[in-house]
Amino acid sequence: MRGWVLTWQAREQPLRERESMLDTARTLFEQALKIDPNDADALAGEAYTYHVAYFYGWKTTEDYEARVLGQANRAIALAPDNMRAYWVKCEYLNTSRRPNESLAAANTGLAINPNYAPLLAARGNAESSLGRFEQAKSDVQQAMRLSPRDPLIGMFHVILGDAELGLGHFDAAIEKYHNAIDAGYPVYFAYSNLAAAYALEGKMDEAKTALAEARGIFPKLTIKWMIAHTPNLPPVFQGLRKAGLPEQ
Repeated sequence: MRGWVLTWQAREQPLRERESMLDTARTLFEQALKIDPNDADALAGEAYTYHVAYFYGWKTTEDYEARVLGQANRAIALAPDNMRAYWVKCEYLNTSRRPNESLAAANTGLAINPNYAPLLAARGNAESSLGRFEQAKSDVQQAMRLSPRDPLIGMFHVILGDAELGLGHFDAAIEKYHNAIDAGYPVYFAYSNLAAAYALEGKMDEAKTALAEARGIFPKLTIKWMIAHTPNLPPVFQGLRKAGLPEQ
């Protein structure tokens, strides 16, 4: 439980502090697994910390298939109703550009518990990667209705913004990205996607300001990085090119 608390608290911190807090959380999950190697929550928690490390490129030498997917699958095998394990699996598969598999993982978990808001939002993320923006929007809106004060509410706003962006609703996307930031979720991709939305709407001054914020948070940000490490969202990449983000 202490490990999971740290994962939620880390979301509100700058990247350096976030990495340190997740390392501490991983240590706590490892300690739990020494006591009980079959603790599904600890397996899912450790898998989550490695998923975030994969997303930001913090630990480039790790075997993420084993560290994330392997441990999430083991957690599910031990406790088929462990929603956190399905959520981690779904997010990792989508980030690693396997949206169909991500969608299947989400559907399997939601068949057990259709009211688990983070997994509904994660399914929306996979659906946007597949170009199913209306369904993505519906799923994330349902997640917000189920859990309006969720620790992941900032991420929910980003995913909803991505769906609006895919639908060409640039004003709505801009509003959702601002909602994410205002909810205490000032991550680089909230700002980068905001920059893309502004650029596609033709508001280039605002686009460049948002892009500068994104690169200030995450200096190695490039189009190449986004394509390799974030969900498949061509409208985001198109907007970022227009905003002036370098290819590499």
